[in-house]
Amino acid sequence: MTLTIEFFGSLQSPYCYFALDRLEDMKRDLKVEVVMRPVLPGVIRIPDTFADRSNMEIAYLEQDVARTADFLSLPYSEPSPSPVNWIEGGGWVAGPDQGRIYRLYNMLYQAHLLSKEHQLYEALMRAIWSGQTPEWDDELHLSKCLALCDLPDHLIEQQDVLLPEADCYFASNQQAMFKCGHWGVPMFSLDGEPFYGQDRLDQLRWRIKKSLG
Repeated sequence: MTLTIEFFGSLQSPYCYFALDRLEDMKRDLKVEVVMRPVLPGVIRIPDTFADRSNMEIAYLEQDVARTADFLSLPYSEPSPSPVNWIEGGGWVAGPDQGRIYRLYNMLYQAHLLSKEHQLYEALMRAIWSGQTPEWDDELHLSKCLALCDLPDHLIEQQDVLLPEADCYFASNQQAMFKCGHWGVPMFSLDGEPFYGQDRLDQLRWRIKKSLG
């Protein structure tokens, strides 16, 4: 019996990047299928949830992200530029111009139509968050991400406004995530049971083993 895990992730969360290798290990070790369900960054799709975060919480997250990368022995650096454009001094408040992130999500949607959203998601996340691709949003680097996934180079030419059909796709993924019982990423679902956070992957592995008997 092959079990299916749904992986809900955004391009803005380093914790989603931290989950990638362990998900691949799970696919290999437990013979499970992982279905990628990309969602827009939380600061865009549910902005009120993030608008009132304190400076203490933001500072803790920065410390925790660096520590988690070190703990997992993963290359990491705060991306420059950030996938999301922020309001200066506004904490976790997204600015009005989000052309960069919308362009990436239009690319993801086109990859979805070709059944390669998971491959492109992984390639983009490693470029954005590993710290090994300076100016990761340069067309040369995005072209390399597409080539890794055997996707056509013209996907780079996506619009910087979210396409209506792409918006519907990502909104449906968000509704599926809500139905499972959580709103944040990374979130993993096994038979409708939510596991929120990269630090729940050990529990997910345990649950899969129990399900497999």
